[in-house]
Amino acid sequence: MDDAQTRDDMERLRLTRDGLVWPEPDLAGGGVPAFLGQVTSSASSIGVGMFLLVRPTAVLGAEVEGGPGIFTAAGTTTVPVCLVGPEAASPGDFLVCRFIDNRWVAERTNISGGGGGSGGIGTLPTCFCTAIPATLTMTSASSTCNYGMFQTCTLQYGAVPAGYATLGLGANAFISLQSFPDVLADGALFQYMLTCSFNQFSLTRLYISSPYGSPYRDAVLYSWFVGSYGNTCTPFHLDNGSPYPGSDSTCSVTIDG
Repeated sequence: MDDAQTRDDMERLRLTRDGLVWPEPDLAGGGVPAFLGQVTSSASSIGVGMFLLVRPTAVLGAEVEGGPGIFTAAGTTTVPVCLVGPEAASPGDFLVCRFIDNRWVAERTNISGGGGGSGGIGTLPTCFCTAIPATLTMTSASSTCNYGMFQTCTLQYGAVPAGYATLGLGANAFISLQSFPDVLADGALFQYMLTCSFNQFSLTRLYISSPYGSPYRDAVLYSWFVGSYGNTCTPFHLDNGSPYPGSDSTCSVTIDG
């Protein structure tokens, strides 16, 4: 991992944690304070014109053209935000929140079609599931299982970041919006990628920079077979899978659309 990039990202996280990051007027809509937040409220609590809870999120990654932005939770505190619409948000969505009339507010406009976003679909070549929701929620039963290999996150269908171009992943893929440190690779950050071949879905990890290679695609970490009990295309639900042979068999990961 690039040492300068790592120091820069860690400094940003420290400043955000300590409340020392102030909005730049030219970048925050004419001086209105703003931040990026991930929706943590349950679907039943979300509605246009109602308050929901978001967790402030830091945007990390090298600031170079084609480099991927990496979303990382900035602490555990949640903030009440009024959703003004015109569309409803979903758990795991990222919203730009602005401070207006002493209240935090956020807009949400759905994006239709196959390019990603709430309400869209993702398509994977050779996959038996032909219309997969563009936004998927991956849930890990344990964040410490197998040295923290499986974390809860949001998988989003969209264009593959240019930083992964040499891996031959194709034009679009399901990649996690969040990144996580690999404790067995000197803290190198990785993102998850969900793939599909016929009726088998597989989970792997992607690294922009790591001791294994830069970039690097990991082996298959977890697999599900559509047709097995608990795994369906419509509604999209992967509940009955298994980690790779030789790993911690108690690890449990589900994916829902």
